[in-house]
Amino acid sequence: MARIGLIFLIVASVALVIAAQAKPETKGPFPYTRKSIAKGKEYYLTNCVECHDQDGRGLNRRDFSGTPPADLTDPDAWTHGTSEQAIFKNTKEGTTDDMPPYKDKMTDEEIWHTVNFVRSLWPENKRPKLVEEKSVEGK
Repeated sequence: MARIGLIFLIVASVALVIAAQAKPETKGPFPYTRKSIAKGKEYYLTNCVECHDQDGRGLNRRDFSGTPPADLTDPDAWTHGTSEQAIFKNTKEGTTDDMPPYKDKMTDEEIWHTVNFVRSLWPENKRPKLVEEKSVEGK
């Protein structure tokens, strides 16, 4: 019994070391700017309104034959992550909750801009800080 406890302790310690060395989450390639949000809105209106509606809530499109679409205005209720990377991955690859993959319908660039638009639907206190266009152009 003591051996099992020791093995568990070693495995847990190794897992903690690996987790501590994990790279911090990377940012998407397009800053959260008005221009990116506007582009993302165009892609959203073309690809996403069927399930999520124009306002992101998806209330008017639910047929309840499957998992209801996520309310994109309430990131606290999301079950698949709210980071830029998570939203991108869930859009590109789909989820186990009936969200279809868009990797064959949208380019990575279109998905990244859509990620920024979706985050603009969040309550103001949850949105990322808007990056001014001048500071992006000066880079």
